Amino acid sequence: MISVINNSLWSQEINTGITKNSFSELNFGVAFLTSAEISDDTTIFPGVSFLWGKTIINENDFIIEYSAGIAIPSIITGKVGIGKKINTTKIILGVRPYPTNLYLQSSFTNGEKGYWTVSFEYNPLDSDMGISLYSKALITLGYRWHSKKRK
Repeated sequence: MISVINNSLWSQEINTGITKNSFSELNFGVAFLTSAEISDDTTIFPGVSFLWGKTIINENDFIIEYSAGIAIPSIITGKVGIGKKINTTKIILGVRPYPTNLYLQSSFTNGEKGYWTVSFEYNPLDSDMGISLYSKALITLGYRWHSKKRK
């Protein structure tokens, strides 16, 4: 809103109650691989990813979050989820399109520069090479840096 008072131009920010936070995130984790082509047993395989994303939180602490980035061994990865902010903790439930997994993620230890995340992921589909890279489940630990905060 812009108003003129005594020949001066004043601007007032309108608060919509929505907060948008951009972030970058480094994750380390392990995948639980299941495939007859690899082994008859479950194999544990390490991985790493670097993501860029955005968290949108409304006035009721409802969260929409998405991210995309690079990863080893999948080369590309991303996530999209919804959740709830409880005090400083964010609980997100979502889907990782590639490699395909459903995930539950929580944030903890919120700091000045960023915060830690942990996620538990599960692939309810067949663990084939194409869509899931043989992954049946993932566990990741990540650190997320604040990039921008806007209201």
